[in-house]
Amino acid sequence: MVGKDVVLKLALALQYAHHANFAGTPRQAIADGYSAIDAALSALLAHDKIDPPRIHKHKLDQVRKAYPNMLAPKVTRRGNSASYSPGGDWTSIESYYRQWLESRYSRFDLPPAQASSRVVETHQFVNAAMRVIARKMKISAPKLNERAFEQAFGVKHSELGLAVGMMHDRLFSDAEQMGEIHGSKLGTKLASTTNYCELDIITGDALTQAIIGEDEEIAMEGARVYAEFNKLAEKIIEKRLKKILGNREDEASDREALNLSPNFMLSMKARYHGATVKEMGDRWGRAFATGLGATFAKPRRYRKKKQAPVTSQDAQRDT
Repeated sequence: MVGKDVVLKLALALQYAHHANFAGTPRQAIADGYSAIDAALSALLAHDKIDPPRIHKHKLDQVRKAYPNMLAPKVTRRGNSASYSPGGDWTSIESYYRQWLESRYSRFDLPPAQASSRVVETHQFVNAAMRVIARKMKISAPKLNERAFEQAFGVKHSELGLAVGMMHDRLFSDAEQMGEIHGSKLGTKLASTTNYCELDIITGDALTQAIIGEDEEIAMEGARVYAEFNKLAEKIIEKRLKKILGNREDEASDREALNLSPNFMLSMKARYHGATVKEMGDRWGRAFATGLGATFAKPRRYRKKKQAPVTSQDAQRDT
């Protein structure tokens, strides 16, 4: 039986990894990405009944010493099929830790491709931690992942994820057809914007989680938004290409602009922070009361200073 504390820490790792997945800047990708690894380290130590040290580097060193081969590549065979887990490298994880410190405490930047690679490394590490804990508890890694995922996001199955996946396949197929028309089938497929875009909807409310997980209408609407976001990203890439190219018309400049135009990270943030109707009414009531109070407040009255009586000499001067 997996302890609740271990599942909670793995759920936290999945949440941080999810934040990194949707980062709009390299700083955010690194800050959230390594935070996911740090939470996974805590889960490993919690499973071993060890209180995680407060110093993050000590935590990393402790787990590395206890599980030196944890990040080795792994092949899992099931009947006639096999899956491959690429694993990772402890030296790279230590470098990742140093970047995490820089991203939190100093000026920090990183090329988008390197930041994206770190996000991939985050998922690989969390998955490796899941496999270690699952093996020691004699349960399957997918089963443990399902429990942690449900703890993190409130659902086991997502119609939204399926719908977005179907939209990705459709956009990818469109790119393939364009490649056939223009004579660069493989290149167009690899460059397709949909390969680099994702969409998800997150909520902490149980009822809303169930709707997002089960409702096909909401799922299709989410897939439509995903397709529109792809169009937005493509428009930005197109405008970047024109800006980079400027007035140059030579072939080398064309290649440079084409190479650099997709070299950025982008995250579109939207939110809804609701409340009960009563709470909304109270909130607006207070806002209106504050505004109206400021508008209709009586102006401050100032007393006039008493003037000295006019003397006969003053009257003569005035004339």
